[in-house]
Amino acid sequence: MNRRRFLAGIGVGAAVGVAGCSDDDGASGGNGTGGSSDDGPDRPFADAEWRDGDGLALDALAESHVATFVEAGGFTLFSTAETSHDGDAEPTPWLPSQTYESGYDLENGRQYVKQELSRESGTEVTELYVAGDELLFRRRADGETQYDGQSVDRSAADLEDSLRQEALTGIRIESETESGETQYEGLNQWTVMSDGEGRVRGEPTARFTADEFTADRNIPETVETASATAHVYEAGVVPRLEQSWSGEHDGQQATVDVDIDYRDPGAEITEPDWVADAREATNK
Repeated sequence: MNRRRFLAGIGVGAAVGVAGCSDDDGASGGNGTGGSSDDGPDRPFADAEWRDGDGLALDALAESHVATFVEAGGFTLFSTAETSHDGDAEPTPWLPSQTYESGYDLENGRQYVKQELSRESGTEVTELYVAGDELLFRRRADGETQYDGQSVDRSAADLEDSLRQEALTGIRIESETESGETQYEGLNQWTVMSDGEGRVRGEPTARFTADEFTADRNIPETVETASATAHVYEAGVVPRLEQSWSGEHDGQQATVDVDIDYRDPGAEITEPDWVADAREATNK
């Protein structure tokens, strides 16, 4: 990862690329097929506002999902991307297997980000810690450790806005095209349908699955098979989202599997043990 880009992107939701977003223009609103609101084993929480019959009302789901973490004062996003290809040489461009963790603590004004990339040349781990107006950075790769630090001018509202963007990763990212049109990336790119009950971290969920991806992707370039599973708590929180794509990429077969957990509402972020070394190395 480019260190400068990593430092500059602290409020942008760095897991967006991991979460399977593309350049497709998505439609607003739910993407379900409608239907009756009869409760049953295939349609838990049938009267929830975030439902659209057998599908999802994504505007309502995004709102309740984000509001829950804002009211709790923070959350943690944890994502894994497992990638594979069948050729001897790594295709171009390529997404290495990785883990990504991003935590927010609104009460204490803290943010923590960690990304671990698995490359053919070895593992690279980058970490970022922000507390108040202090930003510290650590990178470990090739047996070396690098530190960096800088002051940041970020208000409580800025931190909350960053949390809101991160919480929508993989669910509903809104952006604007050059022509001024609003586009969405996330679950609207899947034809999700109700698939009965589930359970995540001991709590019951409504499970939604899809086997059709309607957008374009950079990796793999050609999607031949795809699947997704989204769990939703009754309160309108998505605790887990799983996605998979497989198809031809750069002349070979490639597979990308991405799992995202949205968890730890209200958890406090503690100062990492490497912060003292970072301050010393950067004379802070």
